[in-house]
Amino acid sequence: MTIPQAARVLAVPESWLRERVRLRRVPHRRLGKHVRFTTADLEQIVERAAHQVAPARRTFQGRPYKR
Repeated sequence: MTIPQAARVLAVPESWLRERVRLRRVPHRRLGKHVRFTTADLEQIVERAAHQVAPARRTFQGRPYKR
């Protein structure tokens, strides 16, 4: 799959996926200058995202911080 195709499957912006590829944070394949994804690559991306922990909310003196 190409980046635009993979981005549609993952429901993410192409720019997000391109940046992750550039930083080598998502599994992918390079065929010369072309980037491609297998189904297994997309499954790993989804699996990794499911295991990421959301950052804790800031607190001020034990209470939620209000902006």
